[in-house]
Amino acid sequence: MPNSLWVNINQTGSAADISFIENAMQRYGRSRINPNVPNMNTDWYAEIMKPYALQQNHSLSILGGNDKTSYSLGMSYFDQEGLLESESSFKRLNLRTKIDHQANNWLKAGVNFNISNATRYIASDGAWFSAYHAVPILPVFDDENYEQLLSDEIANPSRYSSAQLIGYRGSQNPFLSLDFNENRQDIRKALSGIYAEVDLIQDKLKFKTNYNVSLMFLKGRNIGLPYYITNSTNRALSSISSTRTTEVNQFFDNTLTFTDSFGSHNLTAMVGTSYRDEWYDYLSGYAEDIPLNENSWYIDQSLSQSSKTAGDNAERLYGVSYFGRISYNYNNRYIAYFTLRQEGTSKYQEKWGTFPAFGLGWVVSEENFFQGVNLFDYLKLRGGWGQLGNDRIARQDGANTTNPVFLAIDDSQVNGTVTTSTFGYLGWETVSGTNIGITAEMFDGRLSIESDYYIRDTENAAIPVSLKLQGGSVLRNVGTIRNQGFEVVLNWSNKISNDFRYNIGANFSTLKNEVTDLYGQAYINGGSAEFRQRSQIGEPLMSFYGYEVEGVYQTEAEINNDPIASANGLVPGDLKFRDQDGNDVLDDDDKVFLGSYIPTFNYGGSMGIAYKNIEFSMNIMGQTGNKILNRKRGEIIWTNDTNIDADLANGLWNGEGTSNKYPSASGLRRGWNQNFSDYLVEDGSFFRIQNAQLAYNLKGSELFGEGMPDARITFTAERPLTLFKYNGFNPEIPDGIDRQFDPVPAVYTLGLNLKF
Repeated sequence: MPNSLWVNINQTGSAADISFIENAMQRYGRSRINPNVPNMNTDWYAEIMKPYALQQNHSLSILGGNDKTSYSLGMSYFDQEGLLESESSFKRLNLRTKIDHQANNWLKAGVNFNISNATRYIASDGAWFSAYHAVPILPVFDDENYEQLLSDEIANPSRYSSAQLIGYRGSQNPFLSLDFNENRQDIRKALSGIYAEVDLIQDKLKFKTNYNVSLMFLKGRNIGLPYYITNSTNRALSSISSTRTTEVNQFFDNTLTFTDSFGSHNLTAMVGTSYRDEWYDYLSGYAEDIPLNENSWYIDQSLSQSSKTAGDNAERLYGVSYFGRISYNYNNRYIAYFTLRQEGTSKYQEKWGTFPAFGLGWVVSEENFFQGVNLFDYLKLRGGWGQLGNDRIARQDGANTTNPVFLAIDDSQVNGTVTTSTFGYLGWETVSGTNIGITAEMFDGRLSIESDYYIRDTENAAIPVSLKLQGGSVLRNVGTIRNQGFEVVLNWSNKISNDFRYNIGANFSTLKNEVTDLYGQAYINGGSAEFRQRSQIGEPLMSFYGYEVEGVYQTEAEINNDPIASANGLVPGDLKFRDQDGNDVLDDDDKVFLGSYIPTFNYGGSMGIAYKNIEFSMNIMGQTGNKILNRKRGEIIWTNDTNIDADLANGLWNGEGTSNKYPSASGLRRGWNQNFSDYLVEDGSFFRIQNAQLAYNLKGSELFGEGMPDARITFTAERPLTLFKYNGFNPEIPDGIDRQFDPVPAVYTLGLNLKF
């Protein structure tokens, strides 16, 4: 345990904090190095995580056929252990088959079938959050307490420790959620499809019909086992939560395609339809006090009839699309296309959406005037505009909704209903995109370039609209959000000799996200009051919004010379927020946008080298311009007697000049410093080696005079290195809010591929 712990505890000014340390020293002993701190110094992350987790993947494929029929059979097995010291794993067996048959010169048909059987044990995500906040002065086990429980003949005694034994309010031990919960899922999936392709006019007019169905059956069982450590750290009764989920999705697609050439004119026209039927059914049950024998983990075995509850839900969606496309090119020089889609869904009240698109291309390098230009082997200019429909917005009730309610009046249950006076009315969101770009090849095809400038506007975005006179909000298709930027892809490849070749690639993209219309509303708040996000015209969607930290008050003189500090009773070690409008008052007018979780710049790269039978390849990626809310730190608002991370603990202000970034230990407890500010918003940039592989190929080899199968031996490292400044496990946070994100592990794989 660092010596700074005792200093930080003293500086909080909290008698309770000091007593916790004293209780820990009395119960678990004093450190031999520093007798002012307890002997315990538990690294909770090291305790709950395995040093490594094994993963294996095996597959077998058989291919065959003749000039009319081809077939394939395959089987694969995947087994992955979890990172946590608990029952957490995933196992899957997969079987697949596919047959294609050319019945005659005008009919081709095929069928495929894929089934999988998987079992997943899911460790409690809450263990990461508990480990972050668990104090290091607490051991994993407390044998003294365990022996006392046995002596007192307490039911279900546990050896695990609890922070309540030394005075804290919560248990803090992450093993309670790991070892006394078992969350198992049995997942069975089946995917099957059949198609037929008919040449109505040989090599010109073709009809294809395709039917696919997918089935998913998920059986879930979450067991909570009883335990007892203290009167407040215990689970008296076992519990079971059981779920059954069924999904059946059907897709039926038909296309008619015409292809022909007339001299230098080339034409392709296609029309089609697509139908989808998506059905979901969910059944759940819960009960307490089940026998501890695993063979009796069923709701019917519960000894508590009153605890039994059930839930039932289902949803069915239909969709249909009509679409067409015409593409034309003249002498492979001038290119044009036009598409039109009519999309329908049962999800919304506005069922239909129409989405056109067109594009033009000009292969400049095919022009006669360009033949003398040696810089480019190939040069194409292109541009386009189009619209796509988005139906990923949650469905809304299209009429007044009535819900049952149950009230207790005079100790009697009274049933009633509540009817809403407003309702959502939604339709398709429309994404309109414009792009201008070039495709080029140079230096005898060794260098290829793809570059685009794009603008994508999400129109009719579903946003909450405030209701006048009655409060609240309702979703309406009235918002607009713009994304614009550049995308560039560069690749260089070269063959030095028959034995040596290499390739290098790079790509990057920029993104400016901006809210452009909110239906007359000044802004829309998101997140929570404690961790505010805001969407406002001219700013990125759901940006973090709060105070900007200028530094930390260092001296009493600085406090006395600052009207804001004096008015709010601040002391040295408190955060200094920027007075944006300069009126010597800190209020909501001084809050600013603190950044967005959306990265403004993404990049990647690849390289490959091959010499004779040896190959090496590597891919990198990264991003910048995005922010992450470190909510783990922010939740000290509600959990201020728990642990803090080492960077914060070692960086706390403890005297003039010691820190201009973090408040004092006592300042962490004061409401002033708990105002949402960029103290909690960190840089989310990162660089990662995504994949590196070394391979050796064996072809045509012999052993003892006998031919050996072709073999490929590989060693692969996935995510072996990630560099970032963010104070967390993982900088890739989809919504930019990190409360208990799992770490992203590096995976090292040794592989063998045999071809007989």
